[in-house]
Amino acid sequence: MKKILIKAYAQLNLGDDLFIKMLCERYKDTEFYLFATPEYENLKGIETNNLKILYNNTFAKKILFRLGRKFGVYNILEDLKAKELDGVVNIGGSIFIENDFSKEDFKIRERNLEFGKNYFILGANFGPYKSEAFKSMYHDFFKKCKDVCFRERYSYELFKDLENVRFGKDIVFSLKQETVAKEDYVLFSIILPSARPGFSGIESEYFNRLKTLTLDIIKSGKKVKFMSFCQGEKDEEAIKKLLNMIPNEQHKYISKYFYRGDMNEALEILNKADSIVATRFHAMILGFVLKKTVFPIAYSKKMTNVLEDLEFKQNYASLENLQGLNFEKFKENEALSPNTLIRAAQDGERHFLKLDDFLSE
Repeated sequence: MKKILIKAYAQLNLGDDLFIKMLCERYKDTEFYLFATPEYENLKGIETNNLKILYNNTFAKKILFRLGRKFGVYNILEDLKAKELDGVVNIGGSIFIENDFSKEDFKIRERNLEFGKNYFILGANFGPYKSEAFKSMYHDFFKKCKDVCFRERYSYELFKDLENVRFGKDIVFSLKQETVAKEDYVLFSIILPSARPGFSGIESEYFNRLKTLTLDIIKSGKKVKFMSFCQGEKDEEAIKKLLNMIPNEQHKYISKYFYRGDMNEALEILNKADSIVATRFHAMILGFVLKKTVFPIAYSKKMTNVLEDLEFKQNYASLENLQGLNFEKFKENEALSPNTLIRAAQDGERHFLKLDDFLSE
C-alpha cells in the first residue's frame, strides 16, 4: 500500500473538499495524509476510511512549527511526513497565484518536492501572475514534478514546452452523482467581493443586482436558497448582507444553507435545486454536472477560461461587467447538452492518468 501526502486548500471550502473526497475514493488502497486545522474533524462525506488528518494543535507541534518558521523552514512537519511517504499530490484550483505569500508558498512546495520526490499537481490553474520571474520560477519547479495537469487550456499553453505538463477539464466534472427530483428553488452561490483584491468598488452593484434578481425570481413563483461554500472566505457574511437588503415580507420565500463540512448534504442541496446562479467556481461546475440550468457570474479569468473551453454560448455576467445579471438573461439559459457533459467528464478523468499508473505499480 502506497502512502501519499495530500496538499490541498484545507479550509472547509466545498470545491476543494470535493477534490479530497474524489482522490480518497478513487484510490481506496492508498493511505492519504492531510495536514489541516481542527475544524476538519467536521468533514463528512468521504465514503472510504483511508484519509488520516493530522492536526497542528498540540503544544509540541506548535513549538516545532514556530521554530521552523523562525529559521525559514516553513511547514517542517510536512517535510518530515513527506520524507517517510511515497509521494505528494498537490490538488487544488487557484494554487499558483502571485501575491504576498508567493515566496513562502514556493519554499514549502520546493521542500515538499525535495523530501517527497514524486510530486503530482492535479486540477490547478496558473495565475493570476504579474511577473515573468514568477512564471519562470514555476517553470523550473514544474519541470521537476512527476506530473502536472492543469484544468484549462490557458494555463497549459504557458508551460506546454514541458513534456510532463498536460490539461483536462476540471476534476469535479468527473464526479459521479445521480440526479434527483427538482424542488422549486433557485440556488444562489454568493461571495463577498470586498474580500477579494480589486472588487471592493463593485460590491454595491453586485448586491443590488442580486437583490433585484431574487425578487424577480420570487415574483415568477419560485423560492430562493442562498448557499455559502466557504465560511472562511466570508460567503456567510455576504448572504447576511444580501438578506438585510431584501424586504422582510419576502423572507418567507428565501432559505439559506451554510456549508460546514458535510459534503453529501451540500451536494443534495445543489442536486435538488431547480437552477443555479453561480458566483462560486464550483457552484458553476457542479450545476453543469447535475444537469442544471446555470447562470455564471465570473469573478476571475479561471471561470471565463473554463467557459471558453466548454464553448459555452449562453448568458453569463462577470464582476467587471454586471449589466447582464438580470432575470431576462437568466431565463434564457439552458442545461448543457448530454454530449458536452460526457466529454467534460471524460476530460476530467485525465487528471488522474499518471497517478493511476504510479499508484498501481
